[in-house]
Amino acid sequence: MNAPHFHGRRRTLTASGAVEAQNAILTAIRIEDGATWGDIGRVLGKSEDRAAAYANTAAAIDLPTFLAGCHEWGGRFADPLLALAGGKWADAGAFCSSDERAALTLASLLPAVIEIEADALTEAHELVPHESLIRRVHALTAVWLEMIASERGQP
Repeated sequence: MNAPHFHGRRRTLTASGAVEAQNAILTAIRIEDGATWGDIGRVLGKSEDRAAAYANTAAAIDLPTFLAGCHEWGGRFADPLLALAGGKWADAGAFCSSDERAALTLASLLPAVIEIEADALTEAHELVPHESLIRRVHALTAVWLEMIASERGQP
């Protein structure tokens, strides 16, 4: 079969790579949020043991579990996994464009950062209105860091 939609140029997607990504994501969320595996399990609708298994590469998450993670953590959870297939999270009703220039995304955040830092103190409540843009910049720079790691032969 030589159909371009089956044999197009794309990155290799492996089950082990997906499971390793879910491990890193769940571990990072647990640490960043100061959560326990029991907390993570409750969000995912699973037991503490099952949540820990998802984070130690012992088991792949199923679709309902993935959707529960998306519901709770949005792009923070979904983006690294969806990036494996060339995708990214977008909230319902969000304006998405695949041709948005990286420089424009970064430049869009600068005025907000300048205003937030004007008093030499950055507080969470000042960042909240810019969360979507901050997440876009984060996703963009994460892709760049992955490109750099790949160039250096690192995973």
